[in-house]
Amino acid sequence: MLKKIQISRLTLVNIVASALIIGMFLSPFIYSGFHDILRRDRVTDAEPLSRTDQAAAIALQQSFINVYEKASPSVVFIKTNVLVRTGWWLDLYRLQEQAGSGIIIDGEGYIVTNNHVVQGARKIEVVFHDNTTVTATLVGRDESSDVAVIKVPASPRLVPAVLGNSDEIEVGQMVFALGAPFGLDRTFTTGIISAKQRQIDDSSYSRIQTDASINPGNSGGPLLNIYGEVVGINQSIYSTSGGSMGIGFAIPINEAIEVIDQLKTEKRAIGQPTLGVQVGQPAPSLREDLGLTEEQEGVVVIFVFPDSAAADAGIKEYDFIQKVNGEAITSAQELIQMVRKTGVGGTLKMEIIRRGERMTIEAIVGEAAPSESPFN
Repeated sequence: MLKKIQISRLTLVNIVASALIIGMFLSPFIYSGFHDILRRDRVTDAEPLSRTDQAAAIALQQSFINVYEKASPSVVFIKTNVLVRTGWWLDLYRLQEQAGSGIIIDGEGYIVTNNHVVQGARKIEVVFHDNTTVTATLVGRDESSDVAVIKVPASPRLVPAVLGNSDEIEVGQMVFALGAPFGLDRTFTTGIISAKQRQIDDSSYSRIQTDASINPGNSGGPLLNIYGEVVGINQSIYSTSGGSMGIGFAIPINEAIEVIDQLKTEKRAIGQPTLGVQVGQPAPSLREDLGLTEEQEGVVVIFVFPDSAAADAGIKEYDFIQKVNGEAITSAQELIQMVRKTGVGGTLKMEIIRRGERMTIEAIVGEAAPSESPFN
């Protein structure tokens, strides 16, 4: 016959509490034992690679650091306030903050950036590498090249960048981008030169293509070579998402220097190149009146704007333009591209037919009024 044992509730509580306390102390040792058993087959005496074995990688890593430390004091973060129209049919405006990057080019306080960074800005602020903020003034900007020059007061703390030679770059060379993508200033990325002398618009200016990560806010910052020299000014990206996809473009520094010198001298906004004509395809009846055959290709001048480059050159309505600088013109768009490619101040040698008479006219490309800006 089994003996019936009775346990009081207090005793039962004490037993459970004691078991929990003992378990708390023993569980780490038990877990550690199981953990060691499970890891026993994976534990080795391996050590990381020695500094000797990684000497080349360490040297490469240090070279990246050296480029950043060399160039960083010469790169600035640019903040602007731009007046943006918000009303559809009412003249309602609001100030919108925008951001970009810039490069200190001398000790006098001149800074180069992109035209689209400062265009229309009511206020321009420059943040230096030591987080000092200074208000800048616009010296000049050029819409075609997308280059602009701003200025801050001269100061001993200004560290000018070292400008390289973009004519000497080669595809495959390592480059670095430094700027403020999405406002994250001092962002440093690396890549290679993917291509050079890319024509990505109708202007006469080429672009360097790179896969170094460039995003909105990098505009106006430097593209650097391994010596810390500026070989380009980061300008744009190709993207279907709005962010970097490995296709970025920079203005070659050699092309930018010419514009920088012009802007520092002229101190003005330079508009897009223009000829000052409206052209189109002649109707069959007009062809007959002008003595043109159906096989003759070109565009007819419909209107000449007063005081324009075309008017100064003597171009008249109903002139039939066939060639410009030796290239055949078959549409208005081709003429526009040729004007933009030639640029402000360039010469257009046009072969035309005027009422059956062939002649050659030279015109100096003028400029359209720059987009509205408080600095114009």
